[in-house]
Amino acid sequence: MIKISLSFIVVFSLVIPASAFYFDFQYFETDKLVYEVGETIDMVSKIIADFGVEGWCYVSFAVVTDLGPAFADEFFIPPSPNERFVNSSYSILPEHTNPGINGTQAFVLFNVEIFDTVSQGAGDSVIVTIMRGHLTVTPETPLTAVSGNSTTFTLNVESIHNENITYNNELVNIQVVNPSFETIINENKTTNSEGTFNLYWNGSLSEPGIYDLIITGFGNNDFLSFSKELTISVVPAASNIVIDQKPDSILSQSPDGSDFEYANISLYHETEDHTAIIGSTIFWNSSFGNGLFTDKSSGEYEVVIPFQTGPGSYQINITAINSQFQTATETVIVSVFKNILQFYPTQSNWSVIIGSNVTIEFIISETFTWNQSIPLELSDNLGEIELLFDVFPDSITFQKIEAWHNLSVGPHLIQIKSKSEYYNFSTESPEFQLFIIGELNVNFSIDTIYYGESIQIDLNAYDQNNNSVEIVKLSLYYFDELFPFATIENLNSTQMISIQLPYWLVPGIHKIHFETAASYFLSSIESINVTIWMRTTLSNIIIESSTGEELPENISPQETPSYYDCFILSNNSCGSIIRPPPILFKETTSTPFRTTRVTSLDNCPRFNSGTSNLSTVQLNSLTNSSGKGHTVLSLIDLIVRPEVLVIINSSTDLEVDP
Repeated sequence: MIKISLSFIVVFSLVIPASAFYFDFQYFETDKLVYEVGETIDMVSKIIADFGVEGWCYVSFAVVTDLGPAFADEFFIPPSPNERFVNSSYSILPEHTNPGINGTQAFVLFNVEIFDTVSQGAGDSVIVTIMRGHLTVTPETPLTAVSGNSTTFTLNVESIHNENITYNNELVNIQVVNPSFETIINENKTTNSEGTFNLYWNGSLSEPGIYDLIITGFGNNDFLSFSKELTISVVPAASNIVIDQKPDSILSQSPDGSDFEYANISLYHETEDHTAIIGSTIFWNSSFGNGLFTDKSSGEYEVVIPFQTGPGSYQINITAINSQFQTATETVIVSVFKNILQFYPTQSNWSVIIGSNVTIEFIISETFTWNQSIPLELSDNLGEIELLFDVFPDSITFQKIEAWHNLSVGPHLIQIKSKSEYYNFSTESPEFQLFIIGELNVNFSIDTIYYGESIQIDLNAYDQNNNSVEIVKLSLYYFDELFPFATIENLNSTQMISIQLPYWLVPGIHKIHFETAASYFLSSIESINVTIWMRTTLSNIIIESSTGEELPENISPQETPSYYDCFILSNNSCGSIIRPPPILFKETTSTPFRTTRVTSLDNCPRFNSGTSNLSTVQLNSLTNSSGKGHTVLSLIDLIVRPEVLVIINSSTDLEVDP
C-alpha cells in the first residue's frame, strides 16, 4: 500500500487580499486484496481539505480490470479543518473481467485535486487479484407439487455474493431422484439472460413423497463449476368431506339409560373436482365415544351412532384418510334435547283459606314415553312456597299445598319446574294462580247513638298474624235487609268512622249487621243490638217566693227582687226519650213547709208528632198546701223529639196552661 502525505500553507502579504488553504492526503486502501467475481470492493481514503469559499476539492475512485476501465466514482467535497473519510464501492461483474483458472489483476485508483488561488493534487493505487466466483441455485417458485397435478418449477442460478449477478446463457444439468432412489429426470437446460431455467413436473408420474433435485453447472471464465441439491415435496391431492345426511337434533337418553336414539350420518369423500375417492378410512370421535364409517364402495360412507348421552350440544369430529390424498376433516354439531313435558291443570287458579290446605290437580304428559317418575319443583314468585315431589306422566296428580299462617295474603304465582336434566317443559315454566285468603279480626267500639245523627264507630281490623289490614270496606245492614243502608270504602285498618243514620231508623233497640271486607280476606260479619236514643233539651227556671206575690212577667233571675227567697236556674238538661235522666229540683221556702219540684218518668205527657216539638208550659198561681207560701214555676221550655215523656211531680197544686 502506498501512502502520500502532502501539506501546503500559503500566506500572502497584507496588502494583497488574504487567501490560504490547508491540504493533507494521508492514505488510501481497499478492504482486502483478493476478490472473486460477484464480490464487492470497498475503498476508503483519509484526507484534510480546508480552503476558502471560492475554492474546491475534487476526489475520484476507479477500478481497471484486465478488460480495461470497469468503474469510476467522482465527487466534490466541502472544506473542513477536520479529518474526513471518503469512500466508494464496486461489485465485480462478469462482463468486466475474465479471471480464468488462475485469476487476474485489477487496479484500484484514488485521485484528489484541490484549488484555492493555487492548485495541488495527489493520488494512490492498490493492486488486487480477481478469481472466478461461486454460484448457487435459488428456487423462484415453491418446490411443492400435488400428486396427480402437473406444474412447472422456476429456478435461478446466481452468485453466492450477489443475487443480481447471475449465470446467464449457460448450460446446467438437472437430475430428479424419487423416494425409491430411482432417477426419473436427467436433462440439460440453458439459463436465460437473467440466469433462470424452468423444470416441468408431470404429476401423473409422481407419487406423494420427497424427491431429490440435483442441479450441476459446468462453470466458465468468470464462475466456478457447481452442484446444488434441493428437494421437491410431492403432497397428496386435496380432498373434501361432503356431509350428505345428519340430524340437527336428537332426543337424549332416559335418566336410567334404557331408552336412547341413534344418529345416522352419511358423507362423500371426494377430490376438489368432486371425483369420488374410494378406499378411504373415515372415523369419528366425540366426547362420548368414537368409531368407523362404513365404506359403500362408491365414495359414500355412513355410520349409525348411538347417542347414549344426556342433553347438550355435541361435536362429532370426522377425519378421512387416504394415502393418495391429503387428510380431510369435518365437524358435525348435534343438539341433544330433553324430553318435552306438557302441563295440564284442571283449573287455572286455586284459592285456600290461610291455615288450611288445598289440593291441586293436574296431568303431566311427555313427548317420548319413558314411563319413569319425574321430579318436579313447585314454587311461588314471593319465595314463600317451595315443594319437591315426583309425578308419573299421563296420570292425574294430586298435590297438597298447605297455607301456613306466615304466608302473604293475596295472589301467589305458582311455577312448575323440572328438577331433572332429562326433562323440560314446552313452555319456559308452566304456572297458575294460588290465592291465599286471610281471616279478619275486627273490633268495634260504638259511642251512644242518637236518632237522626251520626253514629261514631272505632274500627280495628287485623289479619291472622295481628298485622293491620290497610284497606277495608264497612257495610251496615238493618236486621234481615239484603242491601246495606250505609257503606264506606277505602278505610284504614284502625280508624274512627262517622256514619249518618237514616231517619227511618226510629229510636229504640235494633239489630244491625256490621260487615267488614278487605281484598283477599274473608268478610267479617257481626250482629249487634244497638239502642238509638232520642236527644232532649230541657231549659227551665224555677223560682219560689216567700211573699206569695207573683213575679212580673219576663223578669230575669238577675232582676229578681230581694224579697224573693231564692231562685233555681237549670239550663240545658239533656237526656233521652228511652232513658231520660231524672231532673230533680228541691227548694225550701221560708215557710215551715217544704215545696218540691220533681221531674221524673212517672207521669209525663207523650208527644207523638214524629218531628221535633217546642212546647212551653206556663205554671201560675202555685200555692202550697197550707195556703201560705206562693210558688211560681214561671217558664218550662221543652224541646222534645218523638216519644218524649216529660213528668213533673210537685207536692203543691199546679195549674198548667197548655
